[in-house]
Amino acid sequence: MKWITALLIAAALLLCSCAAPADTDMTTGYSQAQSTESVSFAPIDAIDPCVVEPDERAVMSANDVEQYRILMEGMLSRQERIELYLTGDRAEFLLDLLRQSPYYYFVKEAHAEGSTVLLSYAYSADEQDRMRRFIDDEILAAANSDARDSDNELDVILKVYGAVASRLTYDDKRADNKELGSPLFDYPADEIYKALKDGRSLCYGFAYVLRCALLQRGVDCFCVYGECRAHDQGHEWVIFRYDGGFFNCDPAWDRVADEHPKLVNFGKTDAERTADTLTPRPFEEYHYAKYGRVECSDKRFSILRGMVSFHYLSGHKYRVEDRNGYARVFDSETFTLTDE
Repeated sequence: MKWITALLIAAALLLCSCAAPADTDMTTGYSQAQSTESVSFAPIDAIDPCVVEPDERAVMSANDVEQYRILMEGMLSRQERIELYLTGDRAEFLLDLLRQSPYYYFVKEAHAEGSTVLLSYAYSADEQDRMRRFIDDEILAAANSDARDSDNELDVILKVYGAVASRLTYDDKRADNKELGSPLFDYPADEIYKALKDGRSLCYGFAYVLRCALLQRGVDCFCVYGECRAHDQGHEWVIFRYDGGFFNCDPAWDRVADEHPKLVNFGKTDAERTADTLTPRPFEEYHYAKYGRVECSDKRFSILRGMVSFHYLSGHKYRVEDRNGYARVFDSETFTLTDE
C-alpha cells in the first residue's frame, strides 16, 4: 500500500506543477507574475515603439505582445501586408493599439482581414524615416529631461511633467477641435507629431506627449478624456500611478508661465478635478483591467498645491514658488518642503 500512496502523491505533485499560476488569466494564458519586471528609473537610451498603457498590457497574452511587435515593425518598415498568428478578433485589437501610437501618423489606411493587416502609407519612405527620427528624439528628450541614475520614481514624473509643460504652448487657434466626441481624444497619431513639430497643441497634445514619455520611463499612466463644464468642451489630462496611489495631472493647464512650469494641477484628487468643473468619461468605458476602477483620492500632493513655478535644483530637490513669490525647496525623497 505504501507504494500506491507514494504513487498518488507523486501524481498530485505533477498535476500541481502543471497547473497555471494563481494569477494567470485563464482566457489568455497570461501570467501577471511572469510579466512583472523590476522597474529601473535610470535614463533610457532608445524609444521602444511597442510600449502601451498598463490597462492594455494587462489583457495581452504573450502571443499578443509578440504579434504586436511584428505588426509595429511591419508598419515601421512599410510593409503593406502583415500576416499575424492570431485567432478571433485579436488582429483588430492589435490594430486598434497601433492607432493609438504616434507612429500611426505614417499610415493612410489600415484594416484587418482575419489575421492579416493591410496598410497603405501617407508619406514616402524618406519622409517617414525623418519623421520617426524626429518623434523618437523629441520623446526621448522629454523622457530623459534632467535624468540622473539616482532618480526615484517621483523625480522621473516631476522632470518629465516639467519638460512637457515647458515644451508645448497652448494653441488657441484650434479651439474648434475640442468639441465633445472628437476622435482626437481617442487617437493621438496626428496630434503627437504636429504638437512636437509646431511646439503648440491643445490639451490632448500635452496629455499624449506626457503619456508617451512616462510610459517609456516605466511609469504607469493613462490619458483621461472628459468634459470641462465651465466651457462646455472636451478636455484631456493624465492619471499617473505613484507609490500605490493614483493622481490626476494636467500639463496643458500647468504649461510654462514666465520661465517655469506650474504644479497647480499636479497630483490632484478627483474631488479637486470636480471642483475644476471637469467630469471624466465613465471609467467603465476604458475597461481598466490592470487596476480595476481607478480613483484618485490620495491627498499627499496637496503640499504642492498653488505652486506657480518649479524647477530642478540637484539631487532630489526642486525649487518651488507660490503665487506670492515665496520660494521653498521640495525634496522628492523625504516629501518635505523647507525654506530656501
